[in-house]
Amino acid sequence: MIGMGRRAVVFRLFGAFVFAAVAAGCAVMDTGAFTRLQDEMVGLKREVAVLKTSPPPAPVAALEGAGAGEFQSLRRGFADMNSDFDRVKTEQLGATSRMEEARVEMQRITSRQNEQERALQEIRGNADRVKEIEKRLAAVEERIGKLSAAAPAAVSAPESAREWRSPEEMYEYAVGQVKGGNPKKGRETLSAFAAKHPDHKLVPNALYWKGEAFYAEKDYENAILSFQDVVDKYPGEDKASDAMYKQGLSFLALKDGKNARVLLELVRTKYPKSKAAELAKKKLAEIR
Repeated sequence: MIGMGRRAVVFRLFGAFVFAAVAAGCAVMDTGAFTRLQDEMVGLKREVAVLKTSPPPAPVAALEGAGAGEFQSLRRGFADMNSDFDRVKTEQLGATSRMEEARVEMQRITSRQNEQERALQEIRGNADRVKEIEKRLAAVEERIGKLSAAAPAAVSAPESAREWRSPEEMYEYAVGQVKGGNPKKGRETLSAFAAKHPDHKLVPNALYWKGEAFYAEKDYENAILSFQDVVDKYPGEDKASDAMYKQGLSFLALKDGKNARVLLELVRTKYPKSKAAELAKKKLAEIR
């Protein structure tokens, strides 16, 4: 572009010289026109001087090389920006994932705390319930004590001079009498069995069936006392839960629902895995 400007100025200057020569040869040119021509030539000379002092234009190849280098630099910068963006995006996804894991963990901890709080409240409720049952049980024991003092002692008729081949035979005979509709005879034989074999393993059962005999005779006060012997003397035996359950039924038969419920509840809490506990649960559902 600068070279073309120089050529244009040269052509204009050359034209001015030609025109000056022609004007000098022509006598008809006026003085004003000649003055204007001189001024134009001076201006053209100045332009030529300025063009001579200007730096030469850069070669096209050099310009293209400089542009290519700058383009490559821009490409590298853009690639670096993309890489930084991907890295930031990856870090953001990782942070989001960690936040989600923390939220899930917080929910799990909160759920566990709620479960522990419910369990603690249940324990507190059970403790209060146990205290109430113990209080009621004390009242039941007081009632049993009064029954024991008021009820006449059950006098067992002397057992016949029958010879028993074994203690087990005597026990089986007595239980058979109770189940077979002769509770009085069975009760007398059971009393004789307990007195004759006080250390036998069947004594807890004998005392229990003695209570069953009184229950069958509708002598509920003595039934309660006989069952209490099993509970007091053999609390760890299987018949203890059955005896306590039958005490509850005996109180129901005496129209004492309050003490009956206390004993039935006690069966469930003290012997929760026993068959008597299942029966007590059903009976409580019936009387409530």
